[in-house]
Order: sequence, then C-alpha cells, then structure tokens
Amino acid sequence: MYQSYLLYQAERPKSAREQREEDIRAGQLAAGFARLWRGLGRGLGRRPQSPRPAEAWPPHATVPCTARAGSSRA
Repeated sequence: MYQSYLLYQAERPKSAREQREEDIRAGQLAAGFARLWRGLGRGLGRRPQSPRPAEAWPPHATVPCTARAGSSRA
C-alpha cells in the first residue's frame, strides 16, 4: 500500500507552492547537515593557528637574496 502511495506522489505534479516548501525544507536539512559536519570537523586533525600573523615576524627572520642576474661562478 505504501508503494502505491509513493508512485502516486511521484507521478502527481506539484504546485509551485508545494515545490517551494519542499525546496525550503531540503535547504534547511542541508544547512543542518553542514553545521553538523563543520562541528564534527573542529579539532579533528587541525593544527592550531599561528599565535601571531605573518606581518608580526621580526625583520631579521627573512633573508634577502644577494644573487645578481647575469653573474655566474663557474
């Protein structure tokens, strides 16, 4: 009996209102799964962020390039 109802629902054309309501429910379900997935992903294999941004590193932490174009030591 349930299968015949599913066939009826599949073959019956939906009104614009019914389709919009179904799309809203599907979107809400997808958003809920996304929140759940992001919540589960927090802390699983992620490294902590750097305590300070890259701009805050001292200037001596970078090494300037001293090679000049066209010079070769062969």
